[in-house]
Amino acid sequence: MENESVKEQLIQATVKLLLETNDASKITARQIASESKANLGMINYYFTSKDALVHTAVNRLIEERGIQLKEIMNGDTPSKQKLIDFLIKLSDITIEYSQFTKATIPYTLLKREIEEPYYILPMIKDCFGDRKSETECRIIAYQLTSFSQVVFYRSTDFKKYTGIDIMDKVQRDALFHSLINIFGL
Repeated sequence: MENESVKEQLIQATVKLLLETNDASKITARQIASESKANLGMINYYFTSKDALVHTAVNRLIEERGIQLKEIMNGDTPSKQKLIDFLIKLSDITIEYSQFTKATIPYTLLKREIEEPYYILPMIKDCFGDRKSETECRIIAYQLTSFSQVVFYRSTDFKKYTGIDIMDKVQRDALFHSLINIFGL
């Protein structure tokens, strides 16, 4: 096996297991290694951990939906509306694939390099223009993305605390409109 093919086999095996189990937390590293016919140590070699591999596989599963996010980002809509549309579409995708995305949120928040805020940073900078510094815009982007991840991860507790059911699209969309207003965008 060539290096890239082993890496790809690990991803494909994980995707297959995700689709079969519908629960990322039930997939073991040994199952992935067995399904991919790769050595167990290859998971850590290529991905540093099983969680990182699962995260990559989940991203592969929802990659097609990412095209919709790119269309929003590249559209001609005013920046504030573009940001709202982006956050709402991202939340819709997250809910649609919640059986997979929920399992990857702790890894994304705690271990993975910060990436998500970069997607919305240009829109936030456009909304604020010269009224906020680069650092302030980065903080707002991070607050929006990390808050969203925590809310999805702890949706039941968030509902108890706020009364907002993020599994309900109308309530979820209203939450993002409120967040944008709270930040003064």
